[in-house]
Amino acid sequence: MHSKNSIHVSGADGDLGTLIVRNLLEMPNLHSQLPNIPIHAGVHRETMNSIELEESGALVIEVDPISQPESLVHILNSASKLLLLIDPLSGEITRKNLLAFAEGYINAAKDANVEHIIFPTPFAKIDAPYSPPLTPTDDSEDCAIPNRSYRDQFEIIESTLRNSFDASQITIIRYPGVISQHLLRFSRYICEKSQIPMIDNPNMIFECCDVSDIVRALCYILYCPVQRHGGKEYKITGPNLLTIHDIAVKASLGLGREIKVELMSIRQLQRMLMDITSNREIATYLLELWGLQGYIGASRKVQVTRDLEIITGGTGKSLREFFENNREDFLETINSRA
Repeated sequence: MHSKNSIHVSGADGDLGTLIVRNLLEMPNLHSQLPNIPIHAGVHRETMNSIELEESGALVIEVDPISQPESLVHILNSASKLLLLIDPLSGEITRKNLLAFAEGYINAAKDANVEHIIFPTPFAKIDAPYSPPLTPTDDSEDCAIPNRSYRDQFEIIESTLRNSFDASQITIIRYPGVISQHLLRFSRYICEKSQIPMIDNPNMIFECCDVSDIVRALCYILYCPVQRHGGKEYKITGPNLLTIHDIAVKASLGLGREIKVELMSIRQLQRMLMDITSNREIATYLLELWGLQGYIGASRKVQVTRDLEIITGGTGKSLREFFENNREDFLETINSRA
């Protein structure tokens, strides 16, 4: 019989998965009462991130839940907890393979009798029917790519989890306000023009949370007994809701110079993202995260929660703190010209 005492993190290829695994490895050093639980990082292939994780003490495992599901069952036999991380920003997950990847992991976890599944999703619930579709269409886009949005597929994954496991085995973490991902993608533009590109909706209200707060919440849940968080759903937010004007003020205070907001159409934002990433899938995913939410603002509940405090005992970072902590990323271009 396998000893089920490890934590398995799927999608550890990308920056978010790598950050989560690193923080999991650090938890016993930060909290002396915690045991040293084996941390397994599931990756598609060897990368610089995976090499660094292995050197840090994680067991890095190349997995293919789509074409080699039996192998994944064997891998998960030692896992008591699975962090089902689906991160399209890693470059490995697209609209074409997302569902198959997730369903492969869910089926393997069920066959391996994994006790606790934690599913983080960047999408908040929609409280009413919405229109238009949440993925922008492009006449030049390859028609072989399905039009089903990332949001739709994340909702299907959540539904599949609920149908596959008892509710007490599942924890859902929502983190819909990751403005920092938007800002860091446009850091060069902000450096050069002192303007933040935003969706052309001046009345929009933004939730805001820092990636480090999401990582902290996930690590706490993964180290806690299943009974503590099993069957619960959390929404991680920062301490404040923000308007367009608030974002400009926080950026100005954090960077020590005047920053304005430049309102743009979806098409303009999409073109800018394609220039920056050259990856249509990443651009589409980012637009769903923060661009197109402007069209469905009336259909989702925008709120500040205390869920982060409930999980970790601490409050979240403000947007001003984000700018202060990442000042170098927004001054890099200026400094390189000096």
